[in-house]
Amino acid sequence: KKTDEITNISKDIASQLTNIEYNSNDRYGNSFYINAEKATVINTDDNQNLVELEEVVSIINLKNKGIITIFSNKALYNKLNNNTLFYNNVKMEFLDNSILSENLDIIFTENITKIYNNVIFENNKFELNTDNILIDMITGDINLKMKNKNTKVKLVSKYDLID
Repeated sequence: KKTDEITNISKDIASQLTNIEYNSNDRYGNSFYINAEKATVINTDDNQNLVELEEVVSIINLKNKGIITIFSNKALYNKLNNNTLFYNNVKMEFLDNSILSENLDIIFTENITKIYNNVIFENNKFELNTDNILIDMITGDINLKMKNKNTKVKLVSKYDLID
């Protein structure tokens, strides 16, 4: 019985890594970098390529469009296709904009980014509250959606209007 316990402990230790980095480039010249303080490899038959990350920083350099930085407490990363599901206190920064949310999914296989749950988009000109933001990673198009069709996206300007 002790041998089984030692084997299980060894498997747990072997599947946990500290201060890991993944780098990737696509055929369009874009680069994807992700760093985590802690990573746990998920070893199940159907999840061979998944890694659970903690204290995550990701930098995406979109050719001709700029750099996007993402911070989160946790993420689920697919080593095979780079799809990454960031969650728990997510912050995305690009240009002079910031998006706060609970979830941000980058789905490289569909060229889309989904941002949802308590979304706040802000910059020095306005603050916007919405349920979902969908970003087409090819065109850069942004689509704002609310779960309830009767609820509107809330936009607050940071400028005082002068008559």
